[in-house]
Amino acid sequence: MSDERRENHTDSPPIERAGELERCILVVEDDDDTATLIGRMLQSMGHTVKRAVNGQEAILVTQNNLPMLVVMDVMMPHLDGFETTRFLKVRYPGYLPVMILTALDDAESVRRAQLVEADHYLTKPVRRVTLAAAVERLIALSAAEEAAERDPKGVVEARLALADQLWDQGLGRVATGHLARLRALAPDDPRVAALGERLGE
Repeated sequence: MSDERRENHTDSPPIERAGELERCILVVEDDDDTATLIGRMLQSMGHTVKRAVNGQEAILVTQNNLPMLVVMDVMMPHLDGFETTRFLKVRYPGYLPVMILTALDDAESVRRAQLVEADHYLTKPVRRVTLAAAVERLIALSAAEEAAERDPKGVVEARLALADQLWDQGLGRVATGHLARLRALAPDDPRVAALGERLGE
């Protein structure tokens, strides 16, 4: 067993199949071992975790109640993670952060994640500390978007922080996906202009 698996192999409850989501994190993953490992990491951070085994199931279960965050595999049968993300982003614009978590680490896959408006992109195997940092930012974004009508500045701060994190991880292409929302909410904010210049957009 690897150090990562040993570190996160706990007596956490098994991941439940998604039904009523109860503001949880939804893990969309067809591989049982990977879903269990990711789920235990998230549970050790204090999160409730549900699972969908493919993109079609993810679309169905999110109709009942939106999760705080979707952690999305890419290579799945029936409907892959990119197309599932595209569908969720069209159906729930601005309301549902989606993080791609995949074994694919090539530039084309990152480009596709940008095109479908994924909010973050991590590759497997993922370290717990890396996953935790991304999840923290995305949950902050989820909470900020929920309160956007009352406090649009919260969305700006959350998206700027997330874009900075993506930039630091060499994922500037994914960070560009946050620019449209930032420019709509804060067109005169110099930090938004500076981010656009940094990203070449």
